[in-house]
Amino acid sequence: MLIYAALGTFSLAFLLIVFDVFDKALIAMLGALVMIILRIITPEEAIAAISFETILLLLAMMTLVNIASKSGIFNWISVKIASLTKGNPLAIFLLFSFLTAVSSAFLDNVTTVILIVPLTIELVKGMGKDPKPYIFAEMMFSDMGGALTLIGDPSNILIGGASGLSFMQFIQNLWIPILFSSILTAVAFVVVFWKKLKPISKDLGELFVANVIIERIKHRYLRKTLHKDFVIKVVIALLITMLGFFFQEYIGLPNYVIAFTAAVILGIVTSKRVNIVHTLESVEWTTLLFFSGLFIMVAGVEKTGILFKLSEWISNSTTDITYLSLMILWISGGVSMVLNNVPFITVMLPVIASIQLSFGEQDSTMLWWALSMGTCLGGNATIVGSSANVVSVDLAHKEGVHISFLEYLKFSLPLTIGVLSICSAYIILKLN
Repeated sequence: MLIYAALGTFSLAFLLIVFDVFDKALIAMLGALVMIILRIITPEEAIAAISFETILLLLAMMTLVNIASKSGIFNWISVKIASLTKGNPLAIFLLFSFLTAVSSAFLDNVTTVILIVPLTIELVKGMGKDPKPYIFAEMMFSDMGGALTLIGDPSNILIGGASGLSFMQFIQNLWIPILFSSILTAVAFVVVFWKKLKPISKDLGELFVANVIIERIKHRYLRKTLHKDFVIKVVIALLITMLGFFFQEYIGLPNYVIAFTAAVILGIVTSKRVNIVHTLESVEWTTLLFFSGLFIMVAGVEKTGILFKLSEWISNSTTDITYLSLMILWISGGVSMVLNNVPFITVMLPVIASIQLSFGEQDSTMLWWALSMGTCLGGNATIVGSSANVVSVDLAHKEGVHISFLEYLKFSLPLTIGVLSICSAYIILKLN
């Protein structure tokens, strides 16, 4: 009976989250409470089920990035890059795509699109161009950049917390498929949207308009005075955080301790310019509650033994680690195309951990990389497949740019299949 109650509770919560009936944090927390009230899981087990390392890393990065954004450094970089393009559509596409990918890897992809998409729309629309190809590119590159590091995408943060894999291990094992996927994506955009991206160097009228728009954007986004001391403190804090992540294995401290140390010190040294109370109010507490509720619900489902049976069925279907990794890549990629990947990956974490046990001493970490690539890159296929895509479409809508589901899908789906094929080739070559 408890099995049906646990599965029913989780399934109903999952559907409500997918169709956005109520706020996802409320649904997840209610589902967690139902699990406890029905005695599927005890209150003590519920607390133990929450991956506080994951929650604390998210909280630390949200706080750090929020303080850093107050300095105006991110807007300054974006405007400087816009100036470098001199209004050239192809240069705007290439440089902003690169900026999106890099920023998503070392901040997070949602924060990145919030900073870059509105500026891109204003720049491109002001030139009389269609901003959709640029927004599409930033959506896709935000997910690809986010897939590269432990902190770039919520899925990777969850995987890192469950597997114990380090920041550097993510980069070392994922940079090759991410690089080739990025090249394929850039080439595909240039070929398909060439008429909208081709240079305007011979059109003096368009060049004049483009440079006027860039000057207007400079005035709008750089009105806030940049305080040199504030910017220097932010840059140093971010560099120390990244270095801490890179050398985490040698330092011997968890990533959340490194991130929190940087956030707290930056909060102290910038206290004259940043109100820490306002900063903490800006933290996405609903996201943290959402993750906590999901952890508890999955623990309730796991207690019924059904996830163990699922992992047993998957591991018994083949003893070939290559085939198993490909299966996880395409299943997770397919699911992430139509559903938000966070609930799915939360379910898969204990499944992968259990499958690993069946391989004994054999190195099976490729299962984690397959799950990461599938969930992060598969979400690129649709506007609901990743949090960054949802936020980008909302931002575009506020700026008067309407992106339909099918409009994005007809370009993104075949490209995403191509990207997952590159990941498949990487897995095969890596394991054979």
